[in-house]
Amino acid sequence: MGKVLSRAPFAQSMDEVFAHYTLALIAGFVLAKWFVENVKFHLRTKKVWLHHWILAALAMCVLYFFKIFTPVIWGALCGIALEGLVRKNWSLRREN
Repeated sequence: MGKVLSRAPFAQSMDEVFAHYTLALIAGFVLAKWFVENVKFHLRTKKVWLHHWILAALAMCVLYFFKIFTPVIWGALCGIALEGLVRKNWSLRREN
């Protein structure tokens, strides 16, 4: 737990860390929803569609590997991933 607090420069307590994480999660979800609905940017081939939830999960793996545990970053990435997972079409394989 010391690492989480040491990487959250504005947080003084676990309550504040949780608040920062939660606010970032909501912001990440809302921004991902707006971006997906308003910006036509896709990473896909004829067979594979790399959805934003996959990109967020990959970013989380990189952060975990490098031991970066900043609550705001993790919250935002979690919000982005959750926004993608609640959509109807979230699979990796592209339907014809």
